[in-house]
Amino acid sequence: MFLAQVELEDAGGWFISNQHSSAESRGCQDGHRWEKVERTLDDGFTYFYHVCKICHQTIYTGSELEKIMDYSDTHLFLSVEDWTLLLLFVNGQYIAGITHYMKMLFLAFCEFSPRHNIPSENPGFYGYKYGPYSDRIDEAIDFLIQEGYIRAEGRKSSSKERFFITEKGSRKGEIIYDKLQQEKQVDLCTFRQYWDTKTTRAICKYVYAKYPEFTDDSVILKDLFPERTLHRKRG
Repeated sequence: MFLAQVELEDAGGWFISNQHSSAESRGCQDGHRWEKVERTLDDGFTYFYHVCKICHQTIYTGSELEKIMDYSDTHLFLSVEDWTLLLLFVNGQYIAGITHYMKMLFLAFCEFSPRHNIPSENPGFYGYKYGPYSDRIDEAIDFLIQEGYIRAEGRKSSSKERFFITEKGSRKGEIIYDKLQQEKQVDLCTFRQYWDTKTTRAICKYVYAKYPEFTDDSVILKDLFPERTLHRKRG
């Protein structure tokens, strides 16, 4: 499997067909069980993607990617790269640790985006060692670092790792940020500031308690909730 990546400098965004990770590595030993998901936005724009009902891998066809990219030229539609950069841009401060970064992005996609009606790419979250995880986001971070939009310091994949936005990233982030209405801009800054004040343990506890369906493979579940067992959703 491979990652097909397209950068649109003029549009200020990226859209990626996230064909990645083998079926076996995502728990689909007998193969993926694809389901077509169709979306219709408030202005009537329609698109679709396929998501595996077992491992949540998400794939956009080439024609749908092109359609979304054309739409994003003149309308609000945020990709994984857009959100990854936005969270760093809104206050310019670093984010400490990939687990904290990943959980903030999870909440941006699962809570902030739908609450504020911001059409966004589906990053295909699935349960992993530290709760909700997305290969797509991991690859997006690597891409943004390689292209000079983000800078990472400290030991990789540790709590000591720090993610900074660069000058180049700030220019791109401003383009994306300006697509949001002022009320959404303010709320996004508040969202970032709130989770900045929380420890990684605190954000994980919140996510685990509210989204137990992503905790099946967690290695920190008992540490976070030593006195009780979370109800885990299946299917």
